[in-house]
Amino acid sequence: MVCTGVVLAAGASTRFGGLKLVAEYRGKPLVRWAVESAKEALGEVYVVLGYVADEVRRAAGLVDGFIYNPWWRLGLSTSVKAAVSALIDRRCLVFMLGDMPEVSPRTVVAVASACERGIVFPVYKGARGNPAACCRDAYPLALELLSGDVGLRALVEHAEVKYVEVDDPGVLFDVDTPSGGRIYPRQ
Repeated sequence: MVCTGVVLAAGASTRFGGLKLVAEYRGKPLVRWAVESAKEALGEVYVVLGYVADEVRRAAGLVDGFIYNPWWRLGLSTSVKAAVSALIDRRCLVFMLGDMPEVSPRTVVAVASACERGIVFPVYKGARGNPAACCRDAYPLALELLSGDVGLRALVEHAEVKYVEVDDPGVLFDVDTPSGGRIYPRQ
């Protein structure tokens, strides 16, 4: 398994009402949780920046490994495409969401390890979550088909898809408000 972690952190977090990814969550900036989980699991990690790029860059706690997405206002798909374009030579990319601080490195490894073809999603108690892995054979689909504010789930009908059972409720948990997060029942 040689996969690269990608933390998607370019959005404006309008529902949050402030700088969500740099806000403190359990003692450190929210985005740093995803960065550290990806780094521990995979070693190599990049952060896709957009809105308040300098603040998010500092909050991520990395010296290098940044991709700037100038089209971030057009939605999540543009960050996925920016990462795929910049890292096209990688065998697989594991996409982490910057506002999902509870995903364990063990889950990241499980998703990455299952990435042989197509797209891989973790499943916790029957619900599909994140992070998602995209194998090299699905890069052309991501570049061609993704648009708007949607990520790899838009490719489910177009790519080979694998689901990996995990014992990690963090794959369903994200932070939406300054008072905390919530678990989304994703299907």
